[in-house]
Amino acid sequence: LPLATGAFKELIEEHKFDVDFLVVVAAVGATTINYWIEAGALIFLFSLSETLSNYSVFRNRKTLKNLLDLSPSKARVRRNGETRKISPEEVEVGELVRVKPGERIPVDGRIEKGASAVNEAPITGESMPFQKERGDEVYAGTLNLNGSLEIRTMKKSVDSTLSRIVQLVEEARMSKADSEKFVSRFVRYYTPLVLALAALVFLIPTVFFSQPYIPWLYRALVLLVLSCPCAFVISTPVSMFSAVTKTAKNGILVKGGAYIERLKDVDTVIFDKTRTLTTGEPEVTDVIPLRDIDYREILSIAACLEAHSTHPLAKPIIEKCKAYNDEELKEAGTFKSLTGMGIEGTIGGDLYKMGKPDLFILQPQDSEQIKDLSRKGKTVVVLGKENEPIGLIGLMDAIRQEAKEVITALKKRGIKTVMLTGDNERTAETVAKQLDIDEYRANLLPEEKVNVVDALRSNGMVAMVGDGVNDAPALAKSHVSIAMGAVGSATAIESADIALMHDDLSKLPYLLDFSKQTMNIVKENIYSSIGVKSLLAGLAFFGWVTLWMAVGIGDVGMSLLVTINAILLGRTQVKFGSKLGGTDV
Repeated sequence: LPLATGAFKELIEEHKFDVDFLVVVAAVGATTINYWIEAGALIFLFSLSETLSNYSVFRNRKTLKNLLDLSPSKARVRRNGETRKISPEEVEVGELVRVKPGERIPVDGRIEKGASAVNEAPITGESMPFQKERGDEVYAGTLNLNGSLEIRTMKKSVDSTLSRIVQLVEEARMSKADSEKFVSRFVRYYTPLVLALAALVFLIPTVFFSQPYIPWLYRALVLLVLSCPCAFVISTPVSMFSAVTKTAKNGILVKGGAYIERLKDVDTVIFDKTRTLTTGEPEVTDVIPLRDIDYREILSIAACLEAHSTHPLAKPIIEKCKAYNDEELKEAGTFKSLTGMGIEGTIGGDLYKMGKPDLFILQPQDSEQIKDLSRKGKTVVVLGKENEPIGLIGLMDAIRQEAKEVITALKKRGIKTVMLTGDNERTAETVAKQLDIDEYRANLLPEEKVNVVDALRSNGMVAMVGDGVNDAPALAKSHVSIAMGAVGSATAIESADIALMHDDLSKLPYLLDFSKQTMNIVKENIYSSIGVKSLLAGLAFFGWVTLWMAVGIGDVGMSLLVTINAILLGRTQVKFGSKLGGTDV
């Protein structure tokens, strides 16, 4: 009765014939010729088929619920001078939360006190823990391993990164891929055509050739049942939802099946340079003595001067010094900033200066070495004693450790790689050569990046990878936009089609592979359901297929096959590890 009610309601209110209507007509027809058992079996087995089709969705929704359940039920909050245990939903922004070793973190926040290794697998998909210290951000649902932490809450529980991920995956389930939209349109016109065909199968032999009506009505009913496109209808959505859930568990947030479908056809990947192929943080690449002095001493003197500086180059110089010198930095006296040029200070009674090459009178051989470093796209800092240069320090935006392997992996898959940057030609050329990138464009303004993406997408399917913030206009122009390191950026999560939650490019080649695997499963489901039903329909015309066979094999059997395929996709072994030889999950 509910099946019939729903079918006729759809017909009356929406003016559409759906799959349920075909089954109801077949069941009613079977009862009119006294095939009561077949009619009952038809309704039962069709309901079983519906249950099977819902099972895969239920499994994936349960997986998402399990993600949310990782957030603990209680949080220790410091209020009015005492510690209370309350629900994370009650914790207000700005409140201090205490987390003991071995406990899951209940809120998104910033560490105010303590240090610990934290397993962020529920968010980033990375099983290796990250060392977190004062000032670092942590996220609800992640596991505090070995230290006590005091965390200042930054977001309400409902707005946590984990909650947002689950919400967006649920929204992705409702977002249809192009193939899903096609199936929906197809079924709308398919059902009335099938009804007409079944009517002809019954009427032509009985009216024009005086054949007995019961055998031909039975064959028409079998054809109706075989024509129910249940497996065909669910073939795409169950696979897409399984794929979106699978990627979410492994730190890749895909906003909908449409982007998985597009990824399989991507032939060009565009990378923004800064904070995508590079870390966005400069590192010391060269230390060159110009006089009789050890490179470690150059670093030590430079670090002593930079200890008083807030310049962006100060930090990498100090870090490089600490890597080569165990001794504590000496105090630089009478420190002075030379506006627009550099800094100076006294160390051990001697005056040292450090800054741009223009700060010193350089020998020809010194100038040549500076030019050589500059040609390689490096920033050059000169260190001098009094007015005499004694050493050069070359710095460059650090290339990501995995970037070279990722570019190589993409090229092996026949994908063209392009780099866009606002940096100068020399810097761009250096990075492009180091990574073996096919094409690069330098000195680009944001609007010029948009024009480049627009031109490239006219010749193929383009994916663009960026940080999701500064690259937003160009990302929006690509067929598929992918944001890096989205775990710390709400803007990136909201703006991109796909977000790599961890700051790691190595998941990109496997995401492309997984999209192809998903679409292969979708094709298998569609072709197998159409093929089996077409074969049985041909046999039904000769009376060789019963209603039992039609519903058992053509409907329940194919729905079961499609569901199993979707489940296997969710369990498939795809490498989403932090390295290209990463862990199977």
